Amino acid sequence: MPDVGSVHTDKILSNVSEMYRNAQFVGLEMMPVVAVKKESDIYYKYNSKADRFRVPNNLRAPKSESKTVDWTVTTDSYSCKEYALNDLVDDREKANADKPLNLKVDTVEFLTDINALAQEKRIVDILTDETVLTNYTALTGTDLWSDYVNSNPVGDIETGKETIHGKIFRYPNTLLLGVQVYNQLKHHPDVIDRFKYTSKGIITAAMLADLFEVEKVIIGQSGYNTANEGQTASYSYLWGKNAILAYVESKPGLKKFTLGYTFKVGKNKTRTARIETRHSDWYEVSQIQDEEIVSVDCGYLIQTAIA
Repeated sequence: MPDVGSVHTDKILSNVSEMYRNAQFVGLEMMPVVAVKKESDIYYKYNSKADRFRVPNNLRAPKSESKTVDWTVTTDSYSCKEYALNDLVDDREKANADKPLNLKVDTVEFLTDINALAQEKRIVDILTDETVLTNYTALTGTDLWSDYVNSNPVGDIETGKETIHGKIFRYPNTLLLGVQVYNQLKHHPDVIDRFKYTSKGIITAAMLADLFEVEKVIIGQSGYNTANEGQTASYSYLWGKNAILAYVESKPGLKKFTLGYTFKVGKNKTRTARIETRHSDWYEVSQIQDEEIVSVDCGYLIQTAIA
């Protein structure tokens, strides 16, 4: 009998392939998109927080004028930048590509994915920087939530909530946890103890939202290669070992406040062109936007929540 190698020639499978895709990005849940027409503009900020929360002496004596009070506005600005990446598909590559490869689709998907990764990293860098989010604490030693005996994660989050409430008189509605933090927190004895009579299963994000009295708990699970191009790859989680409490306005509009917005001109664009001198089709994916903190009082950062 002939062996298998002599009766079969290996071919590319057309019904299966492997491609790494990142976990869902969550940055825009913390800094929602505001559609704008121009790449730079200004917006009003009602500059009367102190006056709006000061109890006035509004007693008016008969035949006297009522007390005059005033309010003011200032302005802030955004300035969008364009973020873009491109790649070429050579005619010979296209002619020799076997199914199921689709070089145009695969190239555009790749550019879109890593553009989104860069966007997520920009938002992470903003929201985990204590010089930006100035309401913060950095846990150390026995306060780390990975210390199941001594730490007090419920109390730490309550402190963050009260810090935000003491500045805007509203409690935060969102808690973002890096996935490593979530995986430690859901097994913390203090957390498990809160559910020991109501649940026998694993602690979920929704259960943590109920515990901490926020509308939602977001888990930052995406990661990135921290090495420079050409160096040996080294992988890490984007959101690190951080927890972030925030008041987030899900429907941006007039006379509202929130931690931050992503000011965005139009939609992401995909451009194509023919570069004859390089015998190639050219593809570019771009976006024009600016991620900005709007009200720092709406956020509280817990750095190094775990070891």
